[in-house]
Amino acid sequence: MLVELTFKAVDHMRHIGKTSSLQGRAGVQCALPGTTDQQHRPGLVGRFALDRRNELVRIGGHLRVFIPGNMNHARRSPHIKGFNFHAHINKDDIVAALEQLPGLLRLQMLHEGGTLIEKKLLSSKSVLPAGQQHQTAAYNCAMSFPAYTRAQALPTTLTQRLVMLDGAMGTMIQRLRLSEAQYRGERFHAFHKDVKGNNELLSLTRPEVIRDIHEGYLAAGADLIETNTFGATTVAQADYDMADLALEMNLQSARLARAACDKFSTADHPRYVAGALGPTPKTASISPDVNDPGARNIDFEQLRSAYYEQVQALVEGGSDVLLVETIFDTLNAKAALFAIDEYFEASGQCLPLLISGTVTDASGRILSGQTVGAFWHSVRHARPLAVGLNCALGAALMRPYIQELHRVVGDEAFISCYPNAGLPNPMSETGFDETPEVTSRLLHEFAAEGLVNIVGGCCGTTPDHIGAIRTAVSPLAPRALRAHAALAAM
Repeated sequence: MLVELTFKAVDHMRHIGKTSSLQGRAGVQCALPGTTDQQHRPGLVGRFALDRRNELVRIGGHLRVFIPGNMNHARRSPHIKGFNFHAHINKDDIVAALEQLPGLLRLQMLHEGGTLIEKKLLSSKSVLPAGQQHQTAAYNCAMSFPAYTRAQALPTTLTQRLVMLDGAMGTMIQRLRLSEAQYRGERFHAFHKDVKGNNELLSLTRPEVIRDIHEGYLAAGADLIETNTFGATTVAQADYDMADLALEMNLQSARLARAACDKFSTADHPRYVAGALGPTPKTASISPDVNDPGARNIDFEQLRSAYYEQVQALVEGGSDVLLVETIFDTLNAKAALFAIDEYFEASGQCLPLLISGTVTDASGRILSGQTVGAFWHSVRHARPLAVGLNCALGAALMRPYIQELHRVVGDEAFISCYPNAGLPNPMSETGFDETPEVTSRLLHEFAAEGLVNIVGGCCGTTPDHIGAIRTAVSPLAPRALRAHAALAAM
C-alpha cells in the first residue's frame, strides 16, 4: 500500500538558510526552492509504503520532502503565504485521517527543526511526547494533485470507473456538409475571405449546430465533452484573418458546452466541460524551411500569449477541466502549460489538467522527435490529472504506445486514450475505416488490460462510437493507481 500525506505549509519561511541543512540529515532528501516545478503550490509531502509484513519502509530509502515552486513565485503570488519547514503538526488529526487505512501501524514525518520522528499509531488517542506544541495543518491523504477549484469529484470518479470522453467535433460538422454561406451566417456575410472549414466560427454563427453535437455525445454517455476550440487561438485564426475573434470564440464555445452539460448532469452523474487547447498550425521547435534548420515561424512568447487568452476565456466561460491535446510539438505544449500555470497564479483558479500527445507514425515518436517516455518526462512537472494519447493512429496501432505510457507514468497520473477510428478512408461517411463495433472492441481490450482511465474517440468517431465504447468498457475496472486506491476506500 502506498500512502501519501500532504501538509500545507503554514506561516512563512523565516529561516531559509536552514533548508540546506536538511540535505542528508536523518535520511531526508530535500528539494530546495527553485529546484522544483510543481505548480507553485505550498506543501510538505511524505511518501510511505508498507511491506508484506506490515512494516513501514521508506521509498528509495528516504523520506522525501518537497517544497513545490520557488520563493520568487511565493513572494509575488497573493494565494501563496510562503513555506515553513517548522510547521507544527497536530498528530491526532493525522491519526483520524489514517485510521481507516488497514495495516498502517507507523508514521514517519518531518518535525520541528528538520528531524525525523517516528511514532506508532495505535488509536486516534495517540499523542506526541509531552512538552511539544502543535498547530493543526491541513492535509490530503493519498493525493498528490493540486487542490482543484472545479471538478473536485473527478479524481475520485477516475478511481472508481472508466470515464468517457466525447468523440470528434470535426467529423460531425463535416457530415453536415455546410456551405460557405452557412459558415458565414448573417454576421460575416460580407467578410473578405472564405471561412468554410473554420469550425470554431460556428460557435458564433451556428451555435445550434455545436449545441446539438454536444448533446448527441452526452446522450451517448460522455462524461467529458470538449469545447469547440481546437483552433480557437489567435495563432490559428490568423489564417482566416479572424485572430481578433479568438477570445469571443473561446468564451462562447465554453458557454455552449457548459449549457449542454448542465442540461444532462444529475447528482449521481455530473458531466464536465473540457476546455480544449489545440496545437496551433505552427511549431516552435521545427523549421518550416528544409533549407534553413534554424528558421521558425512562431516563438514561445507568441504561443504563450495566445494560449493565455484562450485559457482565460475557457475558464470564464465555464470549463471544468483544461485539455491540452494533439501535441505534436512539446515546445508548443510547454507554452500552453506555462500559460495555464500563469493564469492559475493570477486568478486563484486551479482546474484539473489533461495532457494528450500524438504519436505520428510507427516510429513511436511525436513529430518533434520525442518518444512517449520522453514526452511524459517533459510535461510531468505540470502535475496533470491525466496524460494520454490521441489522434494520428487507430487503437490497434496506438496500443504499444499506451502500454509504454502506462509503464512510465506509474502512479503519478491517470491515463487517457482517444484514438482515431482506424485509418483514413475517403469513401467512408466519417472519413475513417472503423465502425463503432471495431473501435469499441479494441478499447475494451485496453481496459481489460488495465491500461486506461479515460477513453473516447478522435477523428472519425461519432456518438455511435462513444455509445458502443461506453457499453464495452463500463463493466471493467479502471487502471489502478496504488496511491489513490486508499483515497477511494476512505
